[in-house]
Amino acid sequence: MLKNEKWIGLLIVGLVTAGCGRPPPPWVAEHVSTIEGFKVPECALVGDGVVYISNIESLPGEYWIDDSMGHISLLNLDGSLKTLRWIESQPSALLHGPKGMCLLEEHLYFTDNTRLMRCTLDGGKPEVVADGFGNANDLVANGGSIWVSDTLHGKVFCIASDGRKREIPAPEGVNGITFHAGKMFAVSWSLHEIYELDPTGKNEPQAFGLADHFTNLDGIEVLADGTLIVSDFMGNKVCTVSPDRSTVRTLVEITSPADIGLNRAEGVLYIPHFMENKLSVYRLGQTQ
Repeated sequence: MLKNEKWIGLLIVGLVTAGCGRPPPPWVAEHVSTIEGFKVPECALVGDGVVYISNIESLPGEYWIDDSMGHISLLNLDGSLKTLRWIESQPSALLHGPKGMCLLEEHLYFTDNTRLMRCTLDGGKPEVVADGFGNANDLVANGGSIWVSDTLHGKVFCIASDGRKREIPAPEGVNGITFHAGKMFAVSWSLHEIYELDPTGKNEPQAFGLADHFTNLDGIEVLADGTLIVSDFMGNKVCTVSPDRSTVRTLVEITSPADIGLNRAEGVLYIPHFMENKLSVYRLGQTQ
């Protein structure tokens, strides 16, 4: 692993170069560690001092079956295992296939096939917040609401704090969703494209025009400079997309990367290997 001082220096070089009117240097990723022992890990989410990992824990091809076998793990920020089965299915609160996650106030929210669920951050009993989805997949919190992508129906829903649900236009096969600098972004699994969505619901999704670069997109995150990071599950790679949406680069070649997690403050990326039951940690930086 490179020393922190070197990575800070690389970041400074990038800022100086950008200030001279040149394009910023590309982002690079250095492998830090790989943790094994998960069971179909789908999503990584960075919280306050911990990383949440959702585990579908199913047989191959049964990722959307209500089998009462899912659980959520906890990692420390350095990638070391904290609790393998922090929240798991129990008779009074069944978990089937936990996938996307987000944090809002004092709760962890997560999708579970047709349901949106949540639990308190001290590991309290999970409860159902909303249901009736087709394949509830990714989550993001914004403006005091929870946003849910429904991959089966190609829809995105906003769940307000009072429980009201409204739909906004979304692309077919919508998967990962996120917000950055007042804008909403999504990726499509079936159309292998990145989109900007209108959270007001007034306008149709706007495609980036980058579908030729990808196979099946899963997760999406955005760095502070506006660079997007997307995981291409079937393409076996994680890529960066420049803020002006013109340049796609392969950041990491990795098997079945699912819903990635980003520690933006520390420049650390967490990538679940969906088909290999492990998770890899990478440190991000920029080169000249």
